[in-house]
Amino acid sequence: MLKNLVEGLLDAGIQVNTLVSGQIPHDRHEVVRGPASGQVGQLVRAARFGQFQSQPMNTTLVSLMRRQLVTFQPDLVHLHLPNPLAVLAWSILGRIFGSRMPPLAIWHHADITRQKLAGQLVRPLLGHCYRHSAGVCASSKALAGISPLLQKFSPEVEVIPFGIDDNIWGEIQPSRRGPFLFVGRLVPYKGLSVLFAALKRVPGSSLDVVGQGPMKKTLVREIKRDGLADRVVFHGPCDATRLAKLMANARALVLPSLDQSETFGLVQLEAMASGIPVIASNLPSGVSEVGLDGETCLLVAPGDVNALAGAVKRILEDDQLADRLGKAARGRFADKFTRQTMTSRVLTWYETLLKTDSSKGMS
Repeated sequence: MLKNLVEGLLDAGIQVNTLVSGQIPHDRHEVVRGPASGQVGQLVRAARFGQFQSQPMNTTLVSLMRRQLVTFQPDLVHLHLPNPLAVLAWSILGRIFGSRMPPLAIWHHADITRQKLAGQLVRPLLGHCYRHSAGVCASSKALAGISPLLQKFSPEVEVIPFGIDDNIWGEIQPSRRGPFLFVGRLVPYKGLSVLFAALKRVPGSSLDVVGQGPMKKTLVREIKRDGLADRVVFHGPCDATRLAKLMANARALVLPSLDQSETFGLVQLEAMASGIPVIASNLPSGVSEVGLDGETCLLVAPGDVNALAGAVKRILEDDQLADRLGKAARGRFADKFTRQTMTSRVLTWYETLLKTDSSKGMS
């Protein structure tokens, strides 16, 4: 999502420098360009020395952020959270620069739900940062409503749905005649075991799995145990070109996530832009706000094998249903979830924040 936003801002003529976590133990400085305009921005990848409790360990983050504040002198800083180390770096620099700090915008992507002890320890730090920000946004009304952190600021939280570039996906001519498709990390909350159990109950169904993660060996054992080895193919991580080919052939995308760790499901947008239907868990997060049940997608109760099997069976056996949902999904994407739409809404939000006295925050 960040790549789409940065490229969209560059194409809109905004000067953007981006600081992210790298994958190697030294800093890297790269160039990023707006794909339409060619406008150049700087991308800095902070040295990474491992990971703890899902938090990248970036020991140079404070110095890199300080350098950006001094040399780039941004009108606005936009943090994508939760990232406790980034919040800590911002807090340290706040004590150094004081009133010279630029206004802070926060895009809240998710709550810290799985690292419960770590979440409790960093909650005061996060709360202080959010209270003293110029504004907070989230990708859905549902996330803004269910997040314990964001509930303190409602209704001030700005809702800006994610958007993606449809350059690849919009060119797809979907057949909707191939296997079902799963795209995501191979981790427990993604619900692949539930999807396998559902497939077992629907003869003739098959599945392409795109992604990697710590559950790979366990999932391979499951499909062998359940007699699904000839119906499930693991493709590993795929680039956009390879994924587009799988998407073009897919009967439908399945997002069987089990809990609120899945706050949106960005892959839904890729499927919708490609013109294929989506089967998704009806989670009380932003997942269920992306599509329209019965119009562009089918929503099922999370973890309900029978309901998921029923949805798979419906789309497998009904070509007209698959075609109708897929075409409607493509239309909904074009109306609501393009990169241009997201960028325009973010820029309007930025303009509002810059007119507000940042020292007042949201409290």
